[in-house]
Amino acid sequence: MSYGDERVLRSVASPIGQMDLLDGGVIRHVLEPAAIVDAAAATEVLRLTAELAAGSRVAVVVDLRAIGFADDDAQRMFSTSDAGGVEVATALVVHGSIAKYLVKRFTNKMAPARPVKIFESPLEALAWTREMVAG
Repeated sequence: MSYGDERVLRSVASPIGQMDLLDGGVIRHVLEPAAIVDAAAATEVLRLTAELAAGSRVAVVVDLRAIGFADDDAQRMFSTSDAGGVEVATALVVHGSIAKYLVKRFTNKMAPARPVKIFESPLEALAWTREMVAG
């Protein structure tokens, strides 16, 4: 689960994992093993995203490799929210072709409010999110 030598500016625990504000306007959210994502968790994650961003543009890398389940309400909330206008892009890190297919199906179905891209490499996800924040 290597992300390289990223400088962490601030960290907070979310109801489903760990969120780190990295140098360069990227928030990395690594989900805990078998995390269950429901509407209450999604609400808190979106609040924490806005808090970490503190009014600045950010892109978010969400490491889904250990996710247990995300209900429809949570999926809808994440796809339609931009965390109060600060989230400009989302990179989703998955493991394997089946997970990639399921996440792609979700993103196509939900029509996210911002660019969303799926990666198997955390480093590629970080590079893309940095480009999105800079762009």
